[in-house]
Order: sequence, then structure tokens, then C-alpha cells
Amino acid sequence: MIDGKIKLTILSRLTASPKARRKNFSNVLLKTVLMLQFAVVLCVGAQEPVGEVDLSQPLTLEQCIQIGLERSTSMRNARLNLAIQELRVKNARAQYFPQIFSNGNYDFSDRIDFGFEPENYNLGLRGQYTIWDNGQREGSFAQAKESRSATVSRNERTKQDLILDITVAYYDVLKRQELVKVSEQILARSQENTQRTRDYVAAGTLIPADVATAELREANDELSLLNNRNSLQIAQATLPRLLGLDPGVLLTVSVDESYQLYQERGTIERIEMSVEEAIQIALNSRPEFQERQAQIKSQEWSLTLARLQRWPRLNADANYNVNLDDYLRERENFSDFRSWSAGVSLNFTLFDGGILGNRVKELKMQLEQTRENASDLERSVALAVRQNYLNLKRSESAVDISNKQVINAQLSLDVIQGRFDVGKAILLELLDAQTSYAQALTNEVNAFYDYKISQTRLQDAMGVLQ
Repeated sequence: MIDGKIKLTILSRLTASPKARRKNFSNVLLKTVLMLQFAVVLCVGAQEPVGEVDLSQPLTLEQCIQIGLERSTSMRNARLNLAIQELRVKNARAQYFPQIFSNGNYDFSDRIDFGFEPENYNLGLRGQYTIWDNGQREGSFAQAKESRSATVSRNERTKQDLILDITVAYYDVLKRQELVKVSEQILARSQENTQRTRDYVAAGTLIPADVATAELREANDELSLLNNRNSLQIAQATLPRLLGLDPGVLLTVSVDESYQLYQERGTIERIEMSVEEAIQIALNSRPEFQERQAQIKSQEWSLTLARLQRWPRLNADANYNVNLDDYLRERENFSDFRSWSAGVSLNFTLFDGGILGNRVKELKMQLEQTRENASDLERSVALAVRQNYLNLKRSESAVDISNKQVINAQLSLDVIQGRFDVGKAILLELLDAQTSYAQALTNEVNAFYDYKISQTRLQDAMGVLQ
């Protein structure tokens, strides 16, 4: 029901002079536009603020992954893509329901023809419903659902890619931290050797040239420390970027327990499956296969819909109109100024110059391409799994070798250090032994975290990275 005051206001505006009505119409239009703009501003400003993340404490790998899944741009876009597909499914389902339209006309002229007023008003409703379309609505709905399934699988692939990137960046930070520690230890030993060399020179045991040699080695170790610290800062800026944070945010990560266990035990976990088993798991788990199958089904429905375009569509139409201009002038017998109509229509294409036929041929070729790509995907996945499997095996062996290198380099350094202390070894022998030990420690850190990254890449290639 319309309130009486509002109704009188509407009637007063309709019965006013043409100039006044034009002014009122302009004011109403302006107010409507302003209200719509204000509503848009409210909708944009009503978005939920992102929760604050406590970065004061060291983050574990699981925490980094959780932050990335919530805040990274790739996952936000993935969620938006899924929401878009959900809307398309709803739109396809809505085609089963009738459509109702409202229409209103306002005409103004500077002439009066055949006794009519210079302004005319007309209101109406129109309804339309598709009675029969030979399955086109069903095909559109099925296609929308397959596109949604493809998006879900694509989002899962996006999720695994993000987890891989975050894990690699996390291990890179840990590796750089360990390399900085190693460089600090080596530099401290070099500084100690330089000071000891100066003492030997003052005592007359060594010559001044030995001091220059020790200082050169110290400078090289200092430069190595500087490079490792710079690499650490770059790694610490890369990780927040992947998490959807400002690269300037300083993140600290938790101590890697797996590396501590390795240092205590000297052993690592090894893969217990064959490469064929890993490939089979990948063929069953990789989300790309589900995505490709959904794409094939969606394209098959597109081909079906293109063929159905040749078939007719049967629609029901209903119209209801009111001539407000005559009614407001006469002010009686409202039924004399309204009209309605109903009918059905059958529409189909008789000739289109071959457009529909060419569209069907195009979709057939696109479907054939997708099927060929799906066949090639299996070979690509099998190759990726095999490569990462072999890389992991190599990394496992590299860890064992680097561990032996550290043990041997430590023994050699201890022996030469003892000989140097009693004057049975020259300074160059000691420095060479220290260099070998430093290189062994560096190789061990690199080998361990390369092993961890290779392990993660294999899990990603198998489609089981969570």
C-alpha cells in the first residue's frame, strides 16, 4: 500500500505544469544518482579489515603458510575467481525462472497534436518465460558447473604453488642464517690467527709477510660474511612478499628442529618409495588432471550448445500497460486506460551465412586441442616427478658426503693447528686447512637445505604438498 501523503505528492507532481514537472523530474533523477553513488561508497567501505598478524614472535613454517593462504594476492584472486564462478552457476540456474520487466515512458514535445497534451506518461510490466529450448538451459547450467569444478582444481594448484614458494623461501632464510653463523665463526678464527701471527712476528718467529697473508685471509672471510648477510636480508624481504606483507617487514623464523636433529644424529630421513610409485601418486593426486577433465566437459557442453543454437526456442510473453497521461486527465474509469496481452513466440535461425556452422567447427578443434594437451600433461607430470625424484636422491647423497667432509676437515684442521702451535707447520698450511674446513661447513649447510627443498619439490610434483 502507498501512503496517502506520498500518493498526493506523486499526483501533485504529475498534474503540475510541464515546466515544473521537468524541473521535478531533473531533481528526482539527480537525487537518485547521488543515492546510488553513496550506496556504492558504503559497499566499498564496508569490506572487512584484514586481521593483524603478530610478527613479534618467530614464525614457524606452518604459520607462514597459513598467513600466505589468507593474505597472498594469488589466493585472494583464487577466491574471487571461485566466487565469480558461483555467480555464473546461479545465473545459469536462474534461466529456468521467468523474467519480469518494468517499463515507463515519458514523452515531451513543444507541440500539441490532435488535442493531446505535450507530455505523455506510460507504465507497464512485461513477463517472459522460455517454455522449450531443446535443452539449452540444461546445457548452460551443466557447463557452468563444470567451469566451477575446473576453478576449484585450479585454485588447489595455486594453493600448492604458493605453499611451495613459501616453503622454499622459508628454508632459504634458514640457510642464509646458518651461513651467516658459519661466516661469523670463520671470521672470528681468522681474526684470532691474524692476532696470533702478529704476536709471532713480534717474537721473531714469523716474518711481516705472514701478517699480510693472515690479513688477506681475514679480509676474504669478512667479505664472505658481508655477502651472506646481504643474501639473508634479501631472503628476509622475499618471504614477507610471498605472504602478502610489505617486503620491508622484518620477519624472524623459528629454529629449524630438523637441522638440529641432523647435527645431533648425522642422518636424515630418506624417501622409501620407488620413482614409479611416486609417478602413480602424482597421476592420482595432481589437481591439473581434475581441472583438465572439467575443462574438457565444459568444452563438450559448449559444443552441444553451439549445435542447439540451430533449434527453435518457444517463449511465452505477457504485457500489462497503463496510460497514465489519459487517466490523470480524465480521472475516471481506470480500467479504460489499461491493457494487457499474452502470447507465445517461436524463434529460430533460418540463415546466418555459416556463422553457427563455423562456430561448431571451431569448438571441435578447440576440444581436440584440449584433449591432446590432457594427454601430454601425463607425460609432463611423469617427467617432473622423475626429475625431482632424482634430484632428491642426489641431495640425500650430497648430505652424506658433506657430513664426511666436515668430519675430515675438522680432523685435518685439528692436526695442522697442533703442528702449527709447536712450530712444525707453516702459516699457509694452517690457513689452507681453515679454508677447507670453512668450505666443508658451507657445503654442509647448502647440502642440507637443498635436500629439504628437493623433498618439498618432489611432494609438489606428486601433488601431495599441503
